Amino acid sequence: MTSRRTPLWVGAALLLVALNLRLPIAGIGPLLDDIRATLGLSNTAAGLLTTLPLLCFGGAAAAAPAVARRLGPEGGLLACLGFIIAGTAVRLVVEVAPFFLGTLLIGVGIAVANVLVPIVIKRDYPRPGTMMGLYSMMLISGAAVAAGLSVPLERAVGSWWDAIALWGIAAVVAFVMWVPAVWAARGEHDGPRPPRVRLLGDPLAWAVTITFGLQSLLFYVTLAWVPDILRAAGLDAGGAGAMLSLEALVGIPAGLAAPMIAMRMADQRPMIVLGVAFWLLGWGGLLVAPGSAPAVWMVFLGVAQGSTFALALTLIVLRTPDAPHATALSGMVQGFGYLLAASGPFLAGALHDLTGGWDAPIVVMLMVTLALLACGLPASRRGFVRGRPEPDEQLAC
Repeated sequence: MTSRRTPLWVGAALLLVALNLRLPIAGIGPLLDDIRATLGLSNTAAGLLTTLPLLCFGGAAAAAPAVARRLGPEGGLLACLGFIIAGTAVRLVVEVAPFFLGTLLIGVGIAVANVLVPIVIKRDYPRPGTMMGLYSMMLISGAAVAAGLSVPLERAVGSWWDAIALWGIAAVVAFVMWVPAVWAARGEHDGPRPPRVRLLGDPLAWAVTITFGLQSLLFYVTLAWVPDILRAAGLDAGGAGAMLSLEALVGIPAGLAAPMIAMRMADQRPMIVLGVAFWLLGWGGLLVAPGSAPAVWMVFLGVAQGSTFALALTLIVLRTPDAPHATALSGMVQGFGYLLAASGPFLAGALHDLTGGWDAPIVVMLMVTLALLACGLPASRRGFVRGRPEPDEQLAC
């Protein structure tokens, strides 16, 4: 498909696909105590359950370029939705092994789709700022909706397993809506496969990758531990949860606006500086006065998270000259980046256990934020990654 004949319904279907890339996993955290009690999970096993999708994001993303070359991005996304639906169905078997297996299937489907959606946007939208903004907004919204509604849904339907299964309905709807896009793209991938591009030796590709990984690390530490930081400062559980919801809601407009602004700028370095400033203000506030103005700190963190996440995704589009390079960079960024991010919640928790307080983890997050600035500045400078193409014969598999 070319941008000139990409109909509105394809864009709408793509955004519905994006919504499903967070719905099935973001609702687990609020229900974790009930899940742990029903399945008899230890704290370690429960921690693995919440980390498993993030590990999949890093590990399975490496397969996405091969999926894109073999099935095309449209066919690959349909297969990803199939994995999400299958994983949701498997999780209806309320036992430990099926629940972990279902979560693994969902994580793999989301991991590959995370890579494929920016490829479609890069290929089909010559001015992709609006679409990247909407894509980022749907990811953030999906996480916020699932986190906010999972407990009310559990109360409404009577069980946590039925509550999380309801998110599978959205995946089925997205699957049905995406089938015509696959049908419309038939025949476009029958010719020679696009060359595989290797970017491991490119400094700009690594700058974009580490930028994505560090901002993701900051976000997942926020998601995992900020409620505990606020509770230690005197807020009750409901108040801490409300503050986290505020952070997510503020991130939605920030995530929508950032790509639109970035696409209009020849140099995105001012944007990374601004995003880092908000991270520093948010974490700095939690360090010096966590209980005095928590809503202010959450607004700062929400703007930081939404803007830097959306900017990091947009850099995949801005730093690649064509679809093969976008495919390679998207896989590299989200593969290595999410593996880096997965270490954050564990390290922050370990530091808390070691020191008995939250000051040391927050200081480390401030240091990570400065590292984000150091990597984000070269990643945000105008230019393209330069990959080494490989002939198609090497791709036989």
